[in-house]
Amino acid sequence: MSAPPPHSTHEIVIAATLWLMHRYQQTGCKKLARMVEQHLRWMQVGASSPVLSNACQRLSFEWRAVSCAAQPVLPQPTLH
Repeated sequence: MSAPPPHSTHEIVIAATLWLMHRYQQTGCKKLARMVEQHLRWMQVGASSPVLSNACQRLSFEWRAVSCAAQPVLPQPTLH
């Protein structure tokens, strides 16, 4: 059994990160947020190709938007 081509590994990591981001949008789960951040760190450290480096950069921007949008909005205190 031969190793998969490098681009397929990149595609798997990118797809996994996108899936985790999507699930985080649906659930707001802090564990998923940590997993997304771990994937992004792994991608950044392992960015041995321009494809993975560019994907990491794009996903980091998307993650900031997703994670900020998913923050719960606290209700304003009621003034009597």
